[in-house]
Amino acid sequence: MSSDLIEAYRGTRYTVLDADGIVVAEARIDELAPEVDALLDAHGAASGVFITAWNPRSEPTDDAVNAEAHARLVTHFEETGHVVMPHAGVGQDATWAPEHGLFVLDLSEDDATEVAASYGQNAVVTIQRGHPAALVLTGIMSS
Repeated sequence: MSSDLIEAYRGTRYTVLDADGIVVAEARIDELAPEVDALLDAHGAASGVFITAWNPRSEPTDDAVNAEAHARLVTHFEETGHVVMPHAGVGQDATWAPEHGLFVLDLSEDDATEVAASYGQNAVVTIQRGHPAALVLTGIMSS
């Protein structure tokens, strides 16, 4: 994976949204996120994962295709019973539109990367209460 792509991931703000689309918490890779910690505490969760189905392999994709993939991702997590909240990844490059996804509570890193890879995603961002957010690669770029 290119260093430019890694830097783009590192420059992104990973936001958790409420039902009205208002940002309630935000994380950045390698930084502590007290708002996310408070959100995890409020739900009795130890960790969360930012995951999306948008723009597989970080290639811009048609909005309708992204919306359909997102709907399948939502259905997947509804079926697993995980607590999820809306998420938007907002890059520092204004030419790249925010990517919508989910903030999934207490999803294991292995399960997160498996689900993300099945949607063609290069990575997820994980966070454990009291720890910095971490970029976790799925490995699809090496396959």
